[in-house]
Amino acid sequence: MNPSHPSSASLVFGIDGGGTKTIAWLASVTAASQTDEQVILGKGSSGPSNQRAVGPGVAMNNLDAAIAAAFEDAGLPRQTVEAACLGLAGADRDSDRRVVEDWAEFSRLAKSVIVINDAIPLLNTGQNTGTGVALIAGTGSLAWGRNASGNTARCGGWGYLFSDEGSAFGIGRAVLIAVSRAVDGRGGQTRLVSDVVEHFKLSSPQEIVAAVYSHEVPRAVVAETAFLAFSASNEGDSVAEEILRQAATELASMVVVTARRLKLDAALSLSITGAVLLQNATFRQQVISKIEATNIKLERTNVIPDAVAGAVNIAARRAVQ
Repeated sequence: MNPSHPSSASLVFGIDGGGTKTIAWLASVTAASQTDEQVILGKGSSGPSNQRAVGPGVAMNNLDAAIAAAFEDAGLPRQTVEAACLGLAGADRDSDRRVVEDWAEFSRLAKSVIVINDAIPLLNTGQNTGTGVALIAGTGSLAWGRNASGNTARCGGWGYLFSDEGSAFGIGRAVLIAVSRAVDGRGGQTRLVSDVVEHFKLSSPQEIVAAVYSHEVPRAVVAETAFLAFSASNEGDSVAEEILRQAATELASMVVVTARRLKLDAALSLSITGAVLLQNATFRQQVISKIEATNIKLERTNVIPDAVAGAVNIAARRAVQ
């Protein structure tokens, strides 16, 4: 990108990392800058940086690769920046956060580093003031919120083995369960059987087992099948429609529980992101309708295509303090 970089400006990094990809934006900020007025100098991307999904080694390597790509895109040599905010899936846990903080210190990423969960930046984009509820439905899922008193609450985000409802993994897993049940004769017939066989380029449904379990990252393979539920639902497949109804119900429930814990029922600012919600407008509206059906008053709904922008804003505030 390589726009001009004023000598009086500080460099900052905003990073958004999840179970599928990692996005890093390098920006310049001056003491006079206001939120969302930073100049984006370079953008980089790489693979997943959720430690629980790919392990600490792979996650840190992907963080490093995204940062290096952003510097290259900006046409700048790699250097220690003033501040960096890393919004990462799973970063609520102290043990995971320490791994990232140790890596950041070793790599001399920034003079000031903040590692937070990937929902917090959503409440720091656009006109958001840091309060409300953020809903993520990407490879995984999570609802996280903060009220004006500074109290926080979360719902979901327990990982793919026993959570991540309504996420790409959750929907993909439901697709594969429906296929296995249909083939066995235990469940309703569905076009998902032929769709999954075609997706994996197999000759029979029985080969699905090897296609999934032999993959280096089975979770990612499962998540990739989520789109089949949307295409089958659009064609009137009742099994796919039920999968999406259940997914929408789960995501709405996460938001409702979080909002009520924070007493935001009467005026909720909802920020949403993640491929499942961003790429499927009908499904997104289904989730919103289910939230509203519980008498939660949605004051504002913000669809956030680039959560990393919120991480840049947080880093910028750190840099000019």
